[in-house]
Amino acid sequence: MARKKTRKTHKSSKKTRSVSKKESKTSILIAIIVLAVLVAFLVNNPFAGEKVDEKAVAYINGEPVYNSELEEEINRLPPELQQTLDQNSVLSQLIDKNLLLAAAQEAGTKADEEIERIITESNITIEELTENVAAQGFTLEEFKDQLKVFLFLDSNVFTDLEVSDEEAATYYEANVAQFIIPESVRARHILVSTESRTDEEALEIMNEVQAAFAEDNTVFCELVTEYSEDPGSLSTCGEYPPFTREDPYVQEYKDAAFNNAAGESSVAKTQFGYHLIYTLEKTSEAMFAFEEIAEQLKSNLLFEKQKDAFTIYIGDLRENAEITNCLLTPEHEMCVEEEEIEEEEEIVEDVTEEDSMVTFAKCLTENGAKMYGAYWCTHCENQKNMFGDAVEHINYIECAEEDNPRAQTQACQEAGISGYPTWDINGQKYPGEQTLEGLASLTGCEL
Repeated sequence: MARKKTRKTHKSSKKTRSVSKKESKTSILIAIIVLAVLVAFLVNNPFAGEKVDEKAVAYINGEPVYNSELEEEINRLPPELQQTLDQNSVLSQLIDKNLLLAAAQEAGTKADEEIERIITESNITIEELTENVAAQGFTLEEFKDQLKVFLFLDSNVFTDLEVSDEEAATYYEANVAQFIIPESVRARHILVSTESRTDEEALEIMNEVQAAFAEDNTVFCELVTEYSEDPGSLSTCGEYPPFTREDPYVQEYKDAAFNNAAGESSVAKTQFGYHLIYTLEKTSEAMFAFEEIAEQLKSNLLFEKQKDAFTIYIGDLRENAEITNCLLTPEHEMCVEEEEIEEEEEIVEDVTEEDSMVTFAKCLTENGAKMYGAYWCTHCENQKNMFGDAVEHINYIECAEEDNPRAQTQACQEAGISGYPTWDINGQKYPGEQTLEGLASLTGCEL
């Protein structure tokens, strides 16, 4: 394993040097990003004017948190988090946020001086600052609320937190594997897909591509444009970012890229078809010396201490507050509105059968059926269309990376998925599109 040489540095005259919040404080904007990671902090004003005729989803010390606030919180999340977090998780964060802002305001924390400092140091006007925060989805008042909470935490919760050189060195020695830079490779490829042609037809085309490249290796980008059927890399001359042996690319692709010497090419067969893989650059494994990463390591360890302190503090705030979560306890007297009570008294039971396809889809999922697929796969789309709107009840696992359609997710690699779609029913895999009758027969579900 290659190891970088340790660079000599001038040591401080003090035997022990530590990084503290007060010492290392740089731009407040950077700190706000740190806070956002700590609490998934997307501030709305919990003390806005009273909302009329709107359903409350929670109460904090008797004050309502309205459904529109929860929806706004959800809409501000990145798309990947919207798919990952359920409503109750976001509501829990919203409750924490309101508790923090209330604590900051009760302590009399002000943000005006910090706003002035940001304007002065950034050499911008208040109007430009307003435009900048609006681009992030906030009003200036909401941004001030973020500052209030950060300043409050900095002065009351993160006070005196620090990390010494000795702590950082001890952590480094105990976790050396974390600081290894794994072997990596840069490569370009041209894909001739076997999705709509036979292996023989695809290989014949690939032989043409390989011959053209062997004759003139400067035309690779032109060959990508003319032949490659990988939409994710057409605009980058067939190249994805550098990757390691552990990254979620199909194994045959990785093996070929690493087995090539820099400047060499070879053909590999994967589940997607035939690839001409052109290795551009290979970087050997190395390791960061402690002196190279000491400051960053101390910052990371300080951040962990901040998270621990924050977790304890928010727990104390929750323990000392009266919180009613209407998503978890809809029957609570504070959560049931008079109109709902009247409607319940007038309701006459009228049980109707669910749509047969919805019932069938739910039965497949209840019986452990899973469908593995990729968003770019036409056969997968055909399979989904068989279920219509009921497809939302199918246990579907996406295998293609969003930003790298030819890379396979870890979950699908571990499941041994080699083609799309693939159904997994009680541990048995069934590749290709399945008829509804066939799925019914395999699971015992009535169609």
